[in-house]
Amino acid sequence: MKKEIIRTDKAPKPSGSYSQAVKLGDMVYVAGTCPFDLVTGEVLFPGDMARQTQIVLEYMAQILIAAGTSMEHVVKVTSFIDELNDFAAYNDVYAQFFQADPPARSTVEIVKFPPGMRVEIECIAYIPS
Repeated sequence: MKKEIIRTDKAPKPSGSYSQAVKLGDMVYVAGTCPFDLVTGEVLFPGDMARQTQIVLEYMAQILIAAGTSMEHVVKVTSFIDELNDFAAYNDVYAQFFQADPPARSTVEIVKFPPGMRVEIECIAYIPS
């Protein structure tokens, strides 16, 4: 099997030496996706957990589409949030994206993000045959 690097202009470009996603066989590994403006790279909706969660999941959906799959085929999500006390705002938006048969998920509280940033999400999905 050969790995394929997935790129889309519909999600933030990597800010370091990593790819938006990597496809290997029928699996896609999406890197941590952040609420950054596609043009300026600035944090969108500073401090707003719900809006940032929504934009991050929308970006993730675009990366998955570029890889040939969709949110419906996500099997594992890892979320990093800056404040577990604001988990309800994050979870309410998250639940809208995964209404039926949600994937496995881990949520980790992060001590320090860039100013105004509240959430980063990564996932693993499969490509249906």
